[in-house]
Amino acid sequence: KAIPVTHLRDHTILVGYGRVGNIIGNDLKQKEQPFLVIEVSEGAVSKLRESGIEALAGNAAQPEVLKAARLAESRNVVVAIPEAFEAGQIVQQARAASPDVRIIARAHSDAEVEHLQGLGAHMVIMGEREIATAMLDFAKTA
Repeated sequence: KAIPVTHLRDHTILVGYGRVGNIIGNDLKQKEQPFLVIEVSEGAVSKLRESGIEALAGNAAQPEVLKAARLAESRNVVVAIPEAFEAGQIVQQARAASPDVRIIARAHSDAEVEHLQGLGAHMVIMGEREIATAMLDFAKTA
């Protein structure tokens, strides 16, 4: 079945709406910044739409899904899914389709950081490192 094409431009494409994606989406919504979510789960997409969030059902590693999300006219692609292999496919497809889009991804190890950067992500955030940095910063102020 055909994927509906978004009307959004200069928006953020948020891939995944789990624990991390939900936090990002809530912040974007609060700041009234345009975004859409790409989720593989039809149920999750239905719930997002019911709550007023534009969402596309599909795998963001598929070129037709990124095209429907208007990747070429987007500002950012935020890959919030925890699976590094799938995230790598998405980063690679997004970079190939839009050389100028800013890509931010999530990783769980130094090897994943290197892998995702090598595929074209501008920034890769490793959760464990960010947690450690915040804890050290807090300890320094105590």
